Amino acid sequence: MGTNGGLITPTMIAKEALMVLENECVMSGLVNRDYSNDFANVGATVFARIPSVFTATVVGNTVNAATVSESSVAVALDKLADVTLEVTTKMLTLDITDFSEQYIQPALRAHAQLMDMYGCAEAVNFAGHATVSGTPSVSDIVQLGAVLDSQKCPARGRQLVMGPVTKAGYMVLEPFLYAEHRADGGKALREADMGRVLGFDCAMDQNMNLTHTGGDMADVAGAATVAWAVGTTAGTIDGITSGGTVLAGDVFKFTGYDQWFRVATNATASAATIIVTFTPPVKVAIADDTVVTFQKTGRDNLAFHKNAITLVTRPLAAPLGGASAKVVSYKGLSCRVVYDYEIRTKQNIMSIDMLYGWKTLDINLGARLIDQRSV
Repeated sequence: MGTNGGLITPTMIAKEALMVLENECVMSGLVNRDYSNDFANVGATVFARIPSVFTATVVGNTVNAATVSESSVAVALDKLADVTLEVTTKMLTLDITDFSEQYIQPALRAHAQLMDMYGCAEAVNFAGHATVSGTPSVSDIVQLGAVLDSQKCPARGRQLVMGPVTKAGYMVLEPFLYAEHRADGGKALREADMGRVLGFDCAMDQNMNLTHTGGDMADVAGAATVAWAVGTTAGTIDGITSGGTVLAGDVFKFTGYDQWFRVATNATASAATIIVTFTPPVKVAIADDTVVTFQKTGRDNLAFHKNAITLVTRPLAAPLGGASAKVVSYKGLSCRVVYDYEIRTKQNIMSIDMLYGWKTLDINLGARLIDQRSV
């Protein structure tokens, strides 16, 4: 029976649910989390703090103190995730361990899968990229690290989250086969852990399995017809011999320049010329007639520092009326458990719901590992 011989309560379920969720999440456990105990409703916009960035300077006998100003970014709490199931008095008299195994764990596994799916989808926002070789090679990971180095991403705390297909290609390589396993993290994260390889804490997330479908200019060499000036976010590419469309989320790079770009809006070529809008802004002016390469359609895997992405969660208020409810928060996550009676179906129901939103904070702190094999 429940604790003290009584029924299992919403408080007991909510506490158990959050511990299960923390253990089941992979991507959601690796990013920056923003939480406060202010209640919010679906559709609300909150402002998540962005870590401060400073510039070091060489000085003489005097110093100029940097003004410390905290910045923030608007995040929409647009994900109201819910799992609702019918409950009976017999179910609620189970021991909490049995109840968790039979009902809470499957319900929270569904929550974790959905939450991680949205987090993995943030990969499409990143411009930096390297590709998986036809036969996956350690050099792919080395190149990925070089991309982050060029973007001045901190070397400490880098994560690499792969999908199942890409993971399978690398697990036969010796550095992955014999990588040390971390002792920290939750049970599920440890089971998803692939070890530390070449400066990355590597993990597999089943939800990192989304395929980005690119435009048809993939791997077509063109040229910057007008030199792209520093700070610009739109430019012309000419010399197109085949294809002629780019889609938001496509990534490209100019030969000889250590900067990567992401297409911001769809565009179609006209007379072998196309105007592309992109992020981030040009850092070093790109000369005329520089060869550019667009990447093909591929599966996105993501290397990142935790401050590249934020998961924002807020508690939901307990409902008004006679429903029995409890809202519990734990390690930056919050869930609400509600018992109620559905008069239309004559059923007692239990709802476990959560409110959250995802946001990419800094595209320089992440890079895609694009797997173009058999897509």
